Amino acid sequence: MLTIQNFYLYSEKSILLTIPDITFETADFVYIRGTNSTGKSLLLNTMAGKYQDFKGHIYLKKIPLAEHLKQNNILLLNHQLPVQKDKTMLQNIEIPFGKLTLKQKQRLIEMATTLNIIEKINHKMVYTSTSEKFAMYLVRAALISPTMILIDDIDTYFDAENIQNAIKLFQYCQKSGILTIATGKAHIENIHSYFIDKGEVHRL
Repeated sequence: MLTIQNFYLYSEKSILLTIPDITFETADFVYIRGTNSTGKSLLLNTMAGKYQDFKGHIYLKKIPLAEHLKQNNILLLNHQLPVQKDKTMLQNIEIPFGKLTLKQKQRLIEMATTLNIIEKINHKMVYTSTSEKFAMYLVRAALISPTMILIDDIDTYFDAENIQNAIKLFQYCQKSGILTIATGKAHIENIHSYFIDKGEVHRL
């Protein structure tokens, strides 16, 4: 499980977000909704070790989050992820692995089918849309199988239908013991949702 306690997130020396005590279960999909400038992206960047202006404690599986970061067990997916445009989608997915096992290839086909990118799998990335690029990131992240996947502004990349397809992928991640946390502004049905309001996180 992920536990955040006595947490204060700062922006320009002012408290932007406060979390007294919250716990997310291991192998879950959690969605945090909020308007612009509420701290949801900074919260993910904090959990990814990319933002340090905070106080408090974050534990993942009862171990300080910093220890997981040292082992590269946490992946942050956002608009800054690089793509090798001259390579195919499949080649981009394979980059962290060198060569995929037969089992990984089977999982890749299942996930790419779920996200409606299977027909683009052998196309060069230069010919894919922003949504298809992000779907590729999700497939690659699930294959890497980290302890936690963080997804910033998921509704920026997917419409309502494709978000539901992504949720099916996250259910696959749950079976693999991966905690997935996403942020966005849109309302998403049938998931564990939280809302940031007046500097606090509330369960919906």
